This record gives sequence, C-alpha cells and structure tokens, in this order.
Amino acid sequence: MQIYSFVLINLLILIQILNPRKMKKFIALGVALLFTGFMSAQETAAQKKAKVEQKTAEAKTDAKKATAKADAKANSAEATAKKDVAKAKDKAVTSKSETKKAAETSDKASGEFYNGKKVYTGPKGGKYYINKNGNKTYIDQK
Repeated sequence: MQIYSFVLINLLILIQILNPRKMKKFIALGVALLFTGFMSAQETAAQKKAKVEQKTAEAKTDAKKATAKADAKANSAEATAKKDVAKAKDKAVTSKSETKKAAETSDKASGEFYNGKKVYTGPKGGKYYINKNGNKTYIDQK
C-alpha cells in the first residue's frame, strides 16, 4: 500500500510538471488506484488467514494419521513379540520333556526311590535320578 501511494505521488508531480490540465483526471485515477490497493490488501489478509487455517487443519489430519500408523505398528510388533514368546515357551517345554524321555527310556528303572524321585540304573551300573531341571543326578554308592 505504501508503494502505491509513493508511485502515485511521484506520478502526480510528474504530470503537474508536464501538463497541468490533466491533473484532475490523474487525481481521480490515483484515488481509484489507492482504493483498489486498499481493497486488495484486505482480500489478501483474508486469503492468508484462510490458507493458514487450511494448513493447520491439514497438519492436524497428518498428525492423526501418523499417530494411527504408529499405533498400528506398535500393536503389530506387540503381537509378533507375543507369538515369539509363545513359540519359545513351547520349544522349551518340548525340549524338557524330550530330555526327560531320553533319560528315562535309555536306562532301566530299578524300582527304588531317592528323595522322592525314581531311581534308574545306567549301562555301567551307576544309579541316578532325574532332578527338577531334567538332568541326571548320580547317587553315591558307598
């Protein structure tokens, strides 16, 4: 707006110097230019405000989408982790039962008990029982 008024004043001074009769027409033209400049400044302010509101709404929408996407990824990762834990537990239980079966089936049970556990006799005559960890614990023969 300041540029319009500066240009208009310089134009009026130039016209007055060159041709003083056309001064009235140029004054009317200058007033019209100032008015249109003022109106366009108001319109641009409203347009800027609308653009800012639109960008704010878009940013909020983008933030909501990003949050939803992150939540979906977190839920997916959590489900995968739960599946992996369940598989590991199943594998551990299977390996323990296989260890017990291998220990029980390879040797003969003697029919005795030691610390509440069944006693087995190994291939070389040693006696042992299967402890709570599934390992063989040999009994000292004195």
